[in-house]
Parts: sequence; structure tokens; C-alpha cells
Amino acid sequence: MNATRATTKDEEGATSNAPQFLPWQEETARNWLGNRDRFAHAWLIHGLAGIGKLDFAVAAAASLLCESPVNGLACGHCAACAWFASGNHPDLRRIRPEAVAVEEGADAAEPSEDAEPATGAAKRAPSKEIRIDQIRSLESWFNTATHRGGWRVALLYPAHALNVVSSNALLKVLEEPPPHTVFLLVADAPDRLLPTLVSRCRRLPLPAPDPDTALQWLREQNVEPAREWLAAAGGAPLAAL
Repeated sequence: MNATRATTKDEEGATSNAPQFLPWQEETARNWLGNRDRFAHAWLIHGLAGIGKLDFAVAAAASLLCESPVNGLACGHCAACAWFASGNHPDLRRIRPEAVAVEEGADAAEPSEDAEPATGAAKRAPSKEIRIDQIRSLESWFNTATHRGGWRVALLYPAHALNVVSSNALLKVLEEPPPHTVFLLVADAPDRLLPTLVSRCRRLPLPAPDPDTALQWLREQNVEPAREWLAAAGGAPLAAL
């Protein structure tokens, strides 16, 4: 579930380390982020598994936090983009199961202050759910001013990992959303989520790429035979990769 972090060069030839939107996401991203003056406080980003929804959400978070966006997208050069690239942006929180955090290479899943440490024989396996203490631990963050008056972004994935208790806790937050805060929830299927939670979000469906675009991208990743792998993955290029 690691998002794409390609190093690119901008029009002036300077190196950019901003997370990149995948080729089939760029038009959607520009249209969506270009309307941020009236941005909803919570978005449900959903679509077929394996098309790069998390990549989209990460690149979107970087773009929302960027201090000098270019056509709505992260510039890759400002202080905010440098903090994002280093994983130290104070206005970004990732809410995901401990098991996902470990898969991503985190030493721990950023346990909340209320969580009791697991030691010795009582040490448990990393949770596969998003727990209520992870939602509650955001409260102090909400009550802190955003850095230099910008956005605050909470990136939550996969949304189906919310259990009933943590879903209701998040629902209460979204009913009275904190100022200057955008929630980005990533899900394969909205019908797997609490209906009242879905109703508090604006939906952003991401389409699967057309076969030619997907095949070109896979060949750029040195995947061969690309056509066969793409067919086996049901047209989802990241699943094929």
C-alpha cells in the first residue's frame, strides 16, 4: 500500500520530491484540487482495488499542505513539501491499522497517549483494525493551530478497517468538524462502511485507467508480459505490478 514517491523535474528542471499522481489520476486531481476554496471537510476516495487510490490520497494531502501549489498540485520545493517528504509535516496525520503501518516500514503504529504498552508475554500482534484510541488521540491535534494558518489533513486508510466503535467516534468528529481540517478516507467499496459515516463525506470516485494507459505505465515499470498481468489483475495496474 506504499504510495508512489517518484522524483521528477519541473518545467525549470529543478528536482521535485513531491508524491506524484499516477498518469490516469492527474486530470481528476487538477479538476478536484482546483476548487479547494469551497472544499468539503471530508472526502471518501473510492474505486476498484489496485488502481492507486492511496497514491492519489497521499499526493492530494501533499498538494493541500503545499504552500506554493502549481495548478493545484504540490510544488515539491517549499518548506511544507520538504516536511511532507521527510514524514515530519505537523499538519498531517495518517490513521491506519498497526499492521498496515508495520507493512509500510513504521517501527510502530504511532500509538495514542492513552494506549497501554504491550510487554513480555502480553505483547499482542499488530492490530488490523483502526481503533477508537487512534481517533481519540486526534483531539489534541485538532485543538492546536495549524502551521502558518494552512490546512490540516487527516489521511485514513483503509476505511473498512474502522470497527463500529471507531466509526462512531469518527462520525462524531465529522458532525462538528474542526476548522481548517480535511479528512481523506480511502476505501474500495463505500457499502462496507457505516452508512451514516458515508453520508458525512463527499464522494470522489476514481475510475480505472483505460487499457492503453495502464499497459504503457506497466511497461515503464518493466512489467512483462504487461497485457497478461493486467488481464489477470482485472484491469487494475497496481494489482498487476
